[in-house]
Amino acid sequence: MTENHHDDGGVDTGLSLSFQAEYLSDQRAFHDYAYVVLGDDRAAEQAVHTALVLVRDSWDDLLVESNMQQQVWAILRGVVQEYRDRTERNAIAQGLDDYRQGLSQLNGDQGVFEAVITLPPQQFDAVILRYILCYTPQRIEWYMGISKATVARYCREGKARIEQAVPSLLKKTGDTDTGDQSERGPQE
Repeated sequence: MTENHHDDGGVDTGLSLSFQAEYLSDQRAFHDYAYVVLGDDRAAEQAVHTALVLVRDSWDDLLVESNMQQQVWAILRGVVQEYRDRTERNAIAQGLDDYRQGLSQLNGDQGVFEAVITLPPQQFDAVILRYILCYTPQRIEWYMGISKATVARYCREGKARIEQAVPSLLKKTGDTDTGDQSERGPQE
């Protein structure tokens, strides 16, 4: 975990005995938990390492906690969730990028594809996530890191730009933007 000398078990001998005992007793359980949540051995190892560095750095404070073990597990769960969120956000971002590239290669008679790919990045993301992938506004809010009202605004503005570019295809008589009623269901 640091550059100090290690004994045969791989534990840093410059660390307190109590921390070494904690590390040796729980490291396997930590890894198993991280692996179940993350589904990847390398990511689990990285998450456990990161969590144990945080535990090590706050070891003196943890020793005075009434339930130290609970606090240690809380640190691990928090780190694993951060890894999971980061992985999920990266996958969504890659999917959106692939989607934009795929649309740019299609030839639409009506100009819809061109209108969609020319949307500003945040409007493109919101429109694709909402209307194509049917993500809930809450899910888009989480992914984009913006409020639900801002998600709705980006969707409205993006839809308006597309309608302006291709009015005959998208605008139907009596069609009004009803917000969340058009959703097929949450995609989480």
